[in-house]
Amino acid sequence: MKRTNQWVEPAIATCAVVLLLALSYQILAPFIAALAWAGILVYASWKPYEKLSKLMRGNRLLPALLLLGIFALVIVLPLVIAGIELSANIDGISHWLQVHIEAGLPPLPHWLMTAPGVGPKIAEFWSGLSQGDPEVINRLKDWMKPLGGMLLLFGKAIGSGLMLMLMSLAFAFFFYVGGHEIVRWFIRVLNRIGGKRAEELLMIAAGTVRGVVYGFIGTALVQGALAWFGYWLVGVENAAAFGLVSCFLSLIPGGPSLLGLPVAFWLYQQGDTGWAVFLGIWMVAVVSMADNVVKPLFIGKESNLPFVLILVGVLGGALAWGVLGVFLGPTLLAVSYALLHNWAARQIEEDDAEQVAAPKAPESTS
Repeated sequence: MKRTNQWVEPAIATCAVVLLLALSYQILAPFIAALAWAGILVYASWKPYEKLSKLMRGNRLLPALLLLGIFALVIVLPLVIAGIELSANIDGISHWLQVHIEAGLPPLPHWLMTAPGVGPKIAEFWSGLSQGDPEVINRLKDWMKPLGGMLLLFGKAIGSGLMLMLMSLAFAFFFYVGGHEIVRWFIRVLNRIGGKRAEELLMIAAGTVRGVVYGFIGTALVQGALAWFGYWLVGVENAAAFGLVSCFLSLIPGGPSLLGLPVAFWLYQQGDTGWAVFLGIWMVAVVSMADNVVKPLFIGKESNLPFVLILVGVLGGALAWGVLGVFLGPTLLAVSYALLHNWAARQIEEDDAEQVAAPKAPESTS
């Protein structure tokens, strides 16, 4: 009977703990993304928060409210404006495109019409549009019917992103105020799970997240500057304003192209075909692709992870989990790489120790 109790009671306790953890996860699941973003925002701005707290004689509430206000202006306000503008212009955008197509289009450049393979097909389709061919116009209208639905889905995505950011800012307030206690509790839990090695892995993960944050900021500045140069070179008015908008759009993969390609199309309509082609190529091939180079370089300064793994982590994480995956991808790879590296190094040390401790064979005497 005693032997039965020795394994029954621990089994029941283990099942109870697993059930408790599963229920806790089910409760927290809807808020995991918001909690993760709150943690990233607080960690990235912790040093400014500490400096502001010292300037305000140890006050922890006012610096938190000040930083959250800045985040709201930089992140939330653009989403609100974009959502309002999009919802007000969905029908207008679709109607403008249809009217513009029916009114006729400017001629295509000669080099595009004579392009090998696709040139004749593009020229035929464009000619049908310009001449008002009912079959071609009806075909294009059918392609454009989903446009309103796509814009509506985009508006819903902006709305969900807005709610996510608002929840993240609310959680970030409590992370600021109780930051020291949260970190101490988290380190104690990690030490209980994995010993001192767990704290070392936490530092590796923290450095990688810091590198990703610096990568986001650095990429935004670089892409904004490159976009400004492109707009200035082609003669677009208010090039600095377009560069600033591109800086914010860089938070979205390929975001600067969402602004650059319509501007290139506008240049084409004005008759500046060469500059239109240049701007389109510049925004897609140079500005948007800079994200894949600049961000891994910044992450590499804060992490010992090889460049190729950083690049894979950023791209793979983004494909798997969206923007949040840009943080999770390289962080998980950095921790995994550190575990494998430490395991391999420990194995080498053990092998060397065994060779040193092994008794030498006695030399034979002739």
